[in-house]
Amino acid sequence: MTESAPGGTPATATYDRIGIGYRHVRRPDPRLAALIHQALAGASTVVNVGAGTGSYEPAGAEVTAVDPSRVMLEQHPGRRKVLAGAEELPFEDGAFDAAMAVMTVHHWPDLHRGLGELRRVSRRPRGPGGDATGDGESGMA
Repeated sequence: MTESAPGGTPATATYDRIGIGYRHVRRPDPRLAALIHQALAGASTVVNVGAGTGSYEPAGAEVTAVDPSRVMLEQHPGRRKVLAGAEELPFEDGAFDAAMAVMTVHHWPDLHRGLGELRRVSRRPRGPGGDATGDGESGMA
């Protein structure tokens, strides 16, 4: 697991307290999964911000999971994991084909800064619905 750059280390996240065993109880909704996978079709590299346990990640892509909770990242099945918050992503501009953030934006201290970071690190144009968030909550960019 990679930690964020100096000065960007996130504060202890809520899910460090309540996320123990989350992977065993959280199940993805197949309808939402289908929409997300359709939106991410063709992306070979994806950053999943607020990744948690990776419920909605596309199987065919190289996914980098980002989460401020060490407890959640330890439950994530992927190989690329970064301990960081959405508001200060430790990646270069355009580092990924696409960015995703599913059911997480309500936890972000600064929504606009987090969405700006999704746009910055993603080469893909904005999500379905014409805005950066797609549906106002999913945060697909």
